[in-house]
Order: sequence, then C-alpha cells, then structure tokens
Amino acid sequence: MISFIIIGRNEGWKLTKCLKSVYKTIVVNALTDCEVIYVDSKSTDDSIERVKCFKETKIFQLTGKINAAIARNIGVKESRGDVLFFIDGDMEINPEFLLLVYSEESGLKYPFVSGQLKNFNYNEQGKFLNNTWQYKQVLSGDRYFTTTGGIFLIERKLWNQEEGMDVRFKRGQDLEFALRLAKNGTKILRKKEIVANHSTISYTHHSRMWKTVFSGDISFSNSFLLKKHVFNPYVYPIIVTNYYTAVSLFVFFSIAGLVGNYYLIGGYFAVILIKIIKVKSKKILRNFELFVFFILRDLSFLFYLFFPLPNLDESKIKYKKIFL
Repeated sequence: MISFIIIGRNEGWKLTKCLKSVYKTIVVNALTDCEVIYVDSKSTDDSIERVKCFKETKIFQLTGKINAAIARNIGVKESRGDVLFFIDGDMEINPEFLLLVYSEESGLKYPFVSGQLKNFNYNEQGKFLNNTWQYKQVLSGDRYFTTTGGIFLIERKLWNQEEGMDVRFKRGQDLEFALRLAKNGTKILRKKEIVANHSTISYTHHSRMWKTVFSGDISFSNSFLLKKHVFNPYVYPIIVTNYYTAVSLFVFFSIAGLVGNYYLIGGYFAVILIKIIKVKSKKILRNFELFVFFILRDLSFLFYLFFPLPNLDESKIKYKKIFL
C-alpha cells in the first residue's frame, strides 16, 4: 500500500492543484491500494475547505507546535502504507513519474527516491516570474544525493529505522533526515524525470531571504545542521557548496588574526562580490541588498555555532482530525 502524505500551510490554489495531481496519479497508475493524507499547519486561508472537496482525503490539523518535520511525522503516524510518498502542498506531481519507481505488485523499486523539480517562481503578489530547475546535476542523468527536499518516496521500514524527522529543526529538516540516512548507508536516488512542478516564491526574493535571517530560522539549515552532524562527512559538501561565503569569512578572519593584518579580511568581501556576480542582477540596489544580506547571513551562521540546538517540548505537539 502507498500513502500519499501532503503537508501545507496557506497554499490556497496551489493545494487544489496538488490534490488534483495526486488523484490523477492514482487513476493513471490504476492504484487500488492507496490513501491520501493531508496535514495542515494552522492555515489561516481556505486550505481546509479546499481539501474537503476531495472526499476521500484524510485531514489532520496541527493545533500545537508547527513545522514541516512535525507535520510529516504526524502524517506517517496516521498512515497505513508500507510506502510513503511525501509531497509539499505547493507541488503538482507528475502522474507518470510513479510508474518509474513503484507498482502495486512489486512495491517501491528503490528504498529512497525522488526526481527532478521544475520551479515556477512567483512574487508575493502572485505574478509569475520564471522557471528554474531545482537540480541541474540530474539534467544529464540519474544521480545519488545526500540531500532531499519536500517530495520523495521512501520505504516505511527505512523511515521507522531513522525514527522519522527531527522535530527540533524548524528549517532544513529534510536535509537533516537525508544526512542521517546517508551516514547509515542509504542515499536518495534522484531520477532525471520530473517528479513535480513546484509553485514557489524564490528563496532569493527579498522578503523571503530577510525573513529567514531575522527570524533565526536559517540557522537550522546551516549552524545547527553542522553542529548535529559534525562527525558526518556528508554535511561538509553541503556547507561548502551552499555557504562558502561563511566559510571564507571564517578562513580570512582567522588568517588575518594570526598574522595581525586585518586588511586580509578584504578577501572575504571579494568572495561576496563573486557570489553576487553569479546572481547576474543588473540592478545596483539589488546587488547592494544581496551584499548586505550575505554578510548578515554569514555572521548569523558563525553566531549560532556557539548555541546549542533548541529543544522542543514534544508534549506541545498536538493535532486533531477534521471530519468531513
């Protein structure tokens, strides 16, 4: 049996498209042994009412602490399938993808698998901006990764082996989960075929990127991720690839301190400028904004390395079933 587990918060029209794609997938793949579960994280829009239009969907709503890790764990707790298909509510899945990785007769062909994501980027007003590939590395073929995202299929026994996601991670919980699996010998196979279209606001959109810094949430996908997996060799390529400016800040500041020449810190600013050039923005104000953002992000990275990973009182994890 396969369990489609959708999580979301205030996804609106995107959630409707997501559910339509799930039920289309069931039809296209002629599935007879499946279930659809939606876990809502205190939406304030009409998300619950939209899901109620799909009568066979089991709906659960978090009433206590919320984050994606909690929502996914609750989805699994309420599911019955031996195969778990996790989907974010802003994703429209490709029905044909499931044919490549699963059948009711033989089950999941790979223990931990996903595919390519095509991003449909919007601004906060809902205006479409552009399309981007999430994983350029798989455009030429399938590859194994030590990181995952919001959409993947996994054997239930493998999920149980890792005891689900770490609910302390308000952000980057998918990275943390994949790192545990990789360390224990299971990497995710990312196939070159599109698993879903992802309607989203770009992570480099100014409001989104500033929110992650000032809320401190970004520390969970860098500082706290590194602290928890300091003895996991797979964490270091992630940090170097995604946060090489922070690494350069540490390196240049350390060298400057050792030799007593703080002009060397200018090397860090050169790395920042190179990163901004790679963004390819022609707007001066935008480039200045990115310059300030990367500096604050890097300082935040180093700052939170000196703090322990915050605990979460699991007694505050509460939810209820929504009856149609």
